[in-house]
Amino acid sequence: MKLNTKIKSIDLISSKDKIYFDREGTFPINYGNNVIDDNQQINFHSEIEIIDGRLTCLIDINFKYQRNCGRCLEISNTDDINSSTITLNIYGENDYEINYGDEYYDLSPFISEMIIEKMDINYICDQKCKGLCSFCGINKNNFSCNHNEKNSKESPFSSLSQLDL
Repeated sequence: MKLNTKIKSIDLISSKDKIYFDREGTFPINYGNNVIDDNQQINFHSEIEIIDGRLTCLIDINFKYQRNCGRCLEISNTDDINSSTITLNIYGENDYEINYGDEYYDLSPFISEMIIEKMDINYICDQKCKGLCSFCGINKNNFSCNHNEKNSKESPFSSLSQLDL
């Protein structure tokens, strides 16, 4: 089931206390070499209140995602958490386009930002990762291949090495 990130604004406006939410669901994200698919659950807990026109959200999220090494394409699964407190003026403009007049406040921009903040756009599994062979495509961390290295004189750019710069 898709993660419900919407909260009725009337519930927040009429409440004098914090409102607490604990929700679970899917929240697909594809960012760089990182993927959260439709099968992975995200849990989030939030405490929300409005005081003097300022919406304050404390959000804690637990999530799992897959990431591919940018060199060897090995897949690894990662569990992560993030916490954040966001305060916005709901009567004026804000970065998240939350409007006081809306029927629901949608927390999805906060959640997606918190998840992406924890992901590496170009994850490398190990600094010594050898990557894939450019000729046959095998993972050079696990296997070795015996291709003859391409002669640098055969390169169309080899004439640039003769320039005196």
